[in-house]
Amino acid sequence: MGQKLLTSRIMRNSFVQLVLPTLLALVNVPAGAGQDTSVINNKETFERTKAATVAILTGEGAGRLTAISSGVMISKAGVLLTAFHAIKGANEVQIRLATGEVFDHVELLGVDERRDVAALRISAGALPDLPIGNTENLAPGDAVYAVPNAGGLVWSAMKGILSSIRSAGDVPGIGSGVRLLQFNAPIGPGASGGALVDRGGNVIGIITRSNGTDSFAVPIESVLGLAETSQQTSLGSGRLLQMPTKVARETPGSSAEIAGLDQKKILNEARTIHLASSTDFISVDTMSRALTGQKGWSKLGLALVADEGLADLVLKVDRVIFTHVHMYSLVDQKTSIVLVSGRVRAFDGILASDGIAKEVIGCFSAGRAVKVAEK
Repeated sequence: MGQKLLTSRIMRNSFVQLVLPTLLALVNVPAGAGQDTSVINNKETFERTKAATVAILTGEGAGRLTAISSGVMISKAGVLLTAFHAIKGANEVQIRLATGEVFDHVELLGVDERRDVAALRISAGALPDLPIGNTENLAPGDAVYAVPNAGGLVWSAMKGILSSIRSAGDVPGIGSGVRLLQFNAPIGPGASGGALVDRGGNVIGIITRSNGTDSFAVPIESVLGLAETSQQTSLGSGRLLQMPTKVARETPGSSAEIAGLDQKKILNEARTIHLASSTDFISVDTMSRALTGQKGWSKLGLALVADEGLADLVLKVDRVIFTHVHMYSLVDQKTSIVLVSGRVRAFDGILASDGIAKEVIGCFSAGRAVKVAEK
């Protein structure tokens, strides 16, 4: 009897050690289920989401940036989803990846105005994308994640809790006939269009809005069809748009503190400037005469060059249509940083170019003139 009991125990242990792991694998129950793996999952989720999240720059024309929003790649062939209001009415659209790649030509594939979601496409392949999740597997209290471009801080990771899956009619100002994912992650301006993902890194929704305390996303399964529509509308090229930086500027033309960069160093080391005009009211020749005619120009050691590729800095000028407002920006070619920008009110282009020239030259410190003179 004792021998039979011992044999039975050995057989049972062998079954547990050899057969049970195989059965668990077949039903997708990982070894160690029930253990806390949140640290590993969080890191992987954030990295995957960041890689598939894009920054969308929109402008009103002539490189004048109006907004930065988010989008998420759902196809390696360059198809992405974003919030429709983020690109609605934009004259210029540019897509930037976390890798630094920039795409200036964007196609609109489809729009769902009720849900405030649009599908876009860029001409690229082998791009990082996110697997599609399913909101049927979600429940209030589940962890959710996002890596949007909120508050001007691009690709910022955040974690929240799914509060509810509700009808839009329950949320004032949104409308009706739409399901929404309500979550409490602290998103800000620029998060619209970003992906809401589950713990496994699957996209479960497209973020569309926030009311300050709660945020909302459209369930992914309700807008996937947008990527399959036959509509193909080319949006305005975003070639002139530049990613801004945090600039502390009290008045146009004054010194600015740029996050992570020494603005004075950039201005001191620059030797060449290219002039670019997007308005007939200020020609390149007019702007050139205004700059070189300013007192102190000769001491700066700067040269104007016709070839943009040879320039350290680019001075862009434009005029707001039907107004007397003339705008300018001084951009560092190497980093695409807007060093300074401002606007000058003037009746004609000659007066405006003179005002712009004074403000631009005022950006260069007195120390630059000393250093140049000593060489």
